[in-house]
Amino acid sequence: MTRAEEYRQLANTVRARAFEEESPIRRAEWETLAESYVWLAEQTDEAEQLDADDPIAGLLGASRH
Repeated sequence: MTRAEEYRQLANTVRARAFEEESPIRRAEWETLAESYVWLAEQTDEAEQLDADDPIAGLLGASRH
């Protein structure tokens, strides 16, 4: 599972928690957290795409491990 997929899974888990929440304020907080995880997933996808498009990033990434 990629990091982006993990963030999306966390977003779904948090949304399920929001759905069960009775307090409107807490429900909104859970939804905000879920949207943050979605944003992180999107940013991760974009960063991975940029790395894939950059031949030098691949070389640098290999030397970091």
